[in-house]
Amino acid sequence: MPEQASNRAAIYRWIAQRTPKGGRVLDIGCGEGELLAMLAAERKVRGTGIELSEEAVVKAVQRGLSVHQGDVEEGLDDYGDSNFDLALLSLTIQELKDPRRVMREAFRVGKRVIIVFPNFGHWKARWQLAIRGRAPQTRSLPFTWHDSPNRHFLTIVDWETLCREEPWRVLERDFLRTGRRVKILPNLRAEVAMYLLERVESQ
Repeated sequence: MPEQASNRAAIYRWIAQRTPKGGRVLDIGCGEGELLAMLAAERKVRGTGIELSEEAVVKAVQRGLSVHQGDVEEGLDDYGDSNFDLALLSLTIQELKDPRRVMREAFRVGKRVIIVFPNFGHWKARWQLAIRGRAPQTRSLPFTWHDSPNRHFLTIVDWETLCREEPWRVLERDFLRTGRRVKILPNLRAEVAMYLLERVESQ
């Protein structure tokens, strides 16, 4: 869909602008490596990806990327603390069985973390559930209930609450609808949420 493509392009631009040039980047749930390849070309990063799908890993490796087949739910034990300048979870956390555990690992291995997720609080999702009594299916959530990879249905308010519960400092946040920024009532109007965060070290 054109709307999905516009959101994806805007997400990639936002991430690239916050990626340190020449930095070490870990893309968790990297798929076929499209984002990682763009960061390697534009930001000259030393990138590594982790992906569960063997087919996607093969395609990513064919792009010349360093991508490993693995289940991030089992941890990131191969990587030391602060091993990466940036860890990415772009449209990944809602598909994880235990997102909090994986995110804690991302904050352990990455000096900073970028999280991108679809906002299930978008008004169309609310309308479909409240008025039609149907599981939401929108441009940013195109799946039917029985074939959706999404396990968790978080909103922007849910995410902000979790950040307050954890030692995670929000450095920047932005919200998108059809590739454009949403500044007013994002939990109601935004399709996608994007966060740049860092861990607050205990004193």
